[in-house]
Amino acid sequence: MVKRIIYCVQNISGVFFMKLDLPIKALVIGIILSTIMTAINMYLGLKVGMTISANIPCSVISIILVGIMLRSRSIAEVDLAQSTGSLGEGLAAGVVYIFPSLVLSGAFKPFADWGIKEYTVITLAIIAGSILGIMLTGFLRRPMVYDCQELCYPTGIAAAEILKTGMNALNEGKIKGVLSLLFAFICGAFVKIASLGVAILQETVSTTQQIGNAIFKVGVDVSATLVGMGFILRFNGAMLVAMGGAIAWLIFVPLFTANPSIIGISIPANIEATDFAEMIWRNHVRFLGVGAMIVGGVGSIINIRKQLIVAIREVIRRIKGAKDEETDVQEVDLSQKTTWGLIFVSLLMSVSVYFSTIDIAGATIATIYTITATFFFVAIYVYIVGLIGSKPVSGITTCTFLLASVFLYIGGIKDINAVTTILMISGIVCLAACLSGTTAQNFRTSMIVGTSPKTIQIGLLLAAVFNSFLAVPIMIFIDKAYGIGKRLKAPQADMFSSMAQGLFKEGATIPWNMIGFGMLIGVILVVLGLLLKHFKCSFGISPMAVAIGMYLPFSTTLPILLGGIVHLIVTKRIKVKYVLDVAIQKGTIISAGFVAGEAILAILIAILMLNWDMPFPCIKNENIRTILSVIVLISLLLSIYFGTGAKDDK
Repeated sequence: MVKRIIYCVQNISGVFFMKLDLPIKALVIGIILSTIMTAINMYLGLKVGMTISANIPCSVISIILVGIMLRSRSIAEVDLAQSTGSLGEGLAAGVVYIFPSLVLSGAFKPFADWGIKEYTVITLAIIAGSILGIMLTGFLRRPMVYDCQELCYPTGIAAAEILKTGMNALNEGKIKGVLSLLFAFICGAFVKIASLGVAILQETVSTTQQIGNAIFKVGVDVSATLVGMGFILRFNGAMLVAMGGAIAWLIFVPLFTANPSIIGISIPANIEATDFAEMIWRNHVRFLGVGAMIVGGVGSIINIRKQLIVAIREVIRRIKGAKDEETDVQEVDLSQKTTWGLIFVSLLMSVSVYFSTIDIAGATIATIYTITATFFFVAIYVYIVGLIGSKPVSGITTCTFLLASVFLYIGGIKDINAVTTILMISGIVCLAACLSGTTAQNFRTSMIVGTSPKTIQIGLLLAAVFNSFLAVPIMIFIDKAYGIGKRLKAPQADMFSSMAQGLFKEGATIPWNMIGFGMLIGVILVVLGLLLKHFKCSFGISPMAVAIGMYLPFSTTLPILLGGIVHLIVTKRIKVKYVLDVAIQKGTIISAGFVAGEAILAILIAILMLNWDMPFPCIKNENIRTILSVIVLISLLLSIYFGTGAKDDK
């Protein structure tokens, strides 16, 4: 079936893509993958407030589809498929972290009532932000991806290593890695079916304990995705996220539930302990993370100052029409005319979005802000992604949000119009940042495997436009199946909705004391990080990662930590670097399979939930489901550990 689709598309569009010098089969595979990754990560972003890097799963899948099914031995074709497919992660994050806020805040009507106007406006916004991110990153390729020794882009490097290893294995007739990926995929799918489909397992094993008046709520989500995320994040990153969860749920939630007068509230009548703890976290504690993100954003600006100057010089050089000597395939960029034309078109789309949804004053301010600030935030985001590998979308969006609010205050924009304006601005700039991180990682991969950045950009642009038209229908479908803001908590979108209303809507407030205290926590974390760096400690601290953990349920952060601990055990057990690299690659492939299996089944189950109530009651005894859930969780951890081969190392 896949071959027939590719054959039809090739016949229809072959001449066009021949002019672009693109391998059509790999491109079609990449676009299909990008759509799958968009749907998967939209679900994950709405469920847990985080997305999974698509580069690694797409690298493995591209080797299977392009290398095995289509029998290609060109690493450039496989790289095009994986880079195009990886766009789904960035686009999904940019969409679900902000645009649901328009509904949650009351600026837009509910998803079920959306018509052609809402579809057109949001689709144009997605296209505009995506193109801006992809094209502006082109100016940063040399100064921040190729030439900056400080930035390593770990995800891009990992994807490149998988591509090289996989293609070498194909050329030598060895495809054992495919079996481990398939096994992991089945495991991830089973966990989701057993918990959400037929109620054999619990989605969450948790308990709430009250000591005096203090309420402690602890638990763990039984999720192959979260365990895999923890391994991919590695121990340092996983520990930081769990640290944020511990600060929120083991320190401040118990403190404020025991002494609610500290934050100026009283205990509501007839409220359960679990519900009260959730209320304290949602309305107060999670804003500590906002304050920590602000500090993290300022720190990023300080760190990026030199690279930012170089990047601005590159923009000026390109504006003057300076041409590069194309002596190497890795130095072939899109033409100046194409680059500036696409940037102009995307800005024009942004302006049309603003003026069609906001009054003239707000739209004017939004236009000025987008033109002046987008490149700035894109550069910061590319720097952070290169430095730590993870993609702190929330941190960048929070900084964008607060800076935009200053513009709106100066312009006198108020009430619901201001809420709509700031969310629209944040949505477009957030998308630009997300796609810049995706593009930068793929530039790094292309540099290592020797493919053309021009080809990568074209593939990303085509996938971005294609998936922009699908993003709104996918979001509406997920809302109908699960309920955005209800069963799917949409933590980031909910947070930005609350912030927008607190800033501009009469009767709503933002807990500035929590944000201020969170900033203090952020400063403490920065100081601790500097001390650890001074003493050359291998463990580093990122306020952004800790902040993310603060506004996630502790049950979500704990399995991430468990996956990170497996990574730590493997690295401590294996002393030989080459053997360790192979083991980590094996574990990463298994983790990618866990993520893909669970997330894809979540989308399929969502289709069934449109017509049936799920999960189907298979095991009604909750204690039995709890025991089975713990066994399955431990089994997932052991699968990754034994899959790395660490037990065999001596």
